[in-house]
Amino acid sequence: MNGFLALDFQPLYNQNGGETPSEWTAAIQNHIVIAPLWTNIDSRNISNGGLWIHVLTERDKADVLNIQDLVRQYTNQTGFNVSVALAATWKHVTVHSPYEPGYELINHQNLSMQAILVTDGMYTYIMFNYDREQFSIRPLPEVPVASGYTHLDYSASVLSTRNNFTHLNKGSNVNPAFPGRWLYNVTTITGSMWNETRLPCPCQLVLMLEDYEFTQKDEILPDIGTKFTHTTCYQSWFFSAYGIKQRCCYMFSRLQSQYPGAVAAEFENTTIASLLQEGYYQCCSPEGSQKYCDLYQSINPPDDCSRYTISDEVPLGDRRDSPQIKDVSVDVEKLAANPRSVLEKCTQ
Repeated sequence: MNGFLALDFQPLYNQNGGETPSEWTAAIQNHIVIAPLWTNIDSRNISNGGLWIHVLTERDKADVLNIQDLVRQYTNQTGFNVSVALAATWKHVTVHSPYEPGYELINHQNLSMQAILVTDGMYTYIMFNYDREQFSIRPLPEVPVASGYTHLDYSASVLSTRNNFTHLNKGSNVNPAFPGRWLYNVTTITGSMWNETRLPCPCQLVLMLEDYEFTQKDEILPDIGTKFTHTTCYQSWFFSAYGIKQRCCYMFSRLQSQYPGAVAAEFENTTIASLLQEGYYQCCSPEGSQKYCDLYQSINPPDDCSRYTISDEVPLGDRRDSPQIKDVSVDVEKLAANPRSVLEKCTQ
């Protein structure tokens, strides 16, 4: 009721959230919290006002397609197909006041906003929408105000506080800009999910020759066939539903899992793909120093065949050598937002 969603049981009743990451962590009490504006909000006793929660699935086609089209437009994830979306809409709410009833307070303290949590089963996004006209809410100066969200490790991304929340209905981080609309990628790819997005590379070329999910393509990276003799490369036939093609290179019939002789997956997103290719040539090219190649490898790691098994009946979780997969989509977004953070090091 106070401008946030808590995705855990037991309920969380805090009226105010934290305005710093440490304060936020203390306030959430081990809950996953999504807050378009967390403060002491009152949504009672107001005509046509309140809080609405909707869970949208494929049965709600018009709303689902609308959300899906927006995510595709803002992220270039053309294969994003909504499996479920949760929408919370606060309409005509006010700050809580013991001195003035809501039906009078709403005349000069009015807030309408929305939080949408949407996923296709792999990628997950949070969208915040703020009404450009119904945004006159002004909590008392001593009352905390925060917008943001909690990560799976209970750390926080605090997006605004009482000092700057008034820009939320005017600014935007989407392209093309839409005042009052903000979109955040909160994807976390686990090991089992990663197994669905990338085919594992066979460890030996003789096994690759029997794998009909790949096709030979030695020109994956220009000059790789001339700089690394006795090298043969393959890639999966098609992009997965998440815009990824697995790629594997073999030298003397053995999978290469370290740069510069290795290759990593190809991304259908051309912006990400060009950044990663530029990063390879600046950080890991056989003609360069390769001083920061390990840094690039942490961002875009090649497959090491640890997940590959001849028997499809061997579950990933039973393998002791199963890698700990991090959220590579977040790493790539950091690179895309500030590519020079890595690439400048490689040119030093």
